[in-house]
Amino acid sequence: MNCNKATVLMSAALDGELSPKEEEELAQHLAECPECRAEFQDAKKNQIIIRERIVRVKAPTTLIESITRLTSITT
Repeated sequence: MNCNKATVLMSAALDGELSPKEEEELAQHLAECPECRAEFQDAKKNQIIIRERIVRVKAPTTLIESITRLTSITT
């Protein structure tokens, strides 16, 4: 695997979207490529920071009801 393909797979890996074969290929590349390994570690750290800082807000009931009504009208 080359670094360009590894970079593409890193994003999918962070989202848990790789097949077992892709995970294995990426792991192999990361074991052999210090630049990609460092990039992947940085991306994982950034993902953790973002997840920790996300503030989840419950949507107002009126908004949920409006969306539900619109969805039922269009289907």
